[in-house]
Amino acid sequence: MVAEKTFDEIREGDTAKFEVTVDETLVKKFAELSGDSNPLHMDAEFAKGTPLGERVAHGMLGGALFSQLMGMHLPGMHSLYLSQSLFFRKPVRIGTTVIVSGTVVQKIGSVKTLKLLTVILDPDTGEVLTDGEAMVKVLL
Repeated sequence: MVAEKTFDEIREGDTAKFEVTVDETLVKKFAELSGDSNPLHMDAEFAKGTPLGERVAHGMLGGALFSQLMGMHLPGMHSLYLSQSLFFRKPVRIGTTVIVSGTVVQKIGSVKTLKLLTVILDPDTGEVLTDGEAMVKVLL
């Protein structure tokens, strides 16, 4: 279900989150969509020989999850995603279930724009895997 909040209904401090398992299927679909079939993501034998020791998900897969956050949850259907900074703190291991969240830290009324802190968290370890800030315009 898509959130339908207008700019006036959103408050600083509002948070949205969802859980997703970054599994083999998601990694394969992202590789197909992006054209990034780097062996670190796709070849177990290659990845075993790297310092990471195993395949990991594409960092930009997190960016796609943040797009889902903006377009479906906060603000939802009335959003136009303007920008995103990303900091890849730790690799996302394939098979990891993560929590993707965003918190409104600033409302800019003159242009109906929100600044959100965005985080991808491993709930098992409490580690932040990816974080950053997003700007999103609310169209209504």
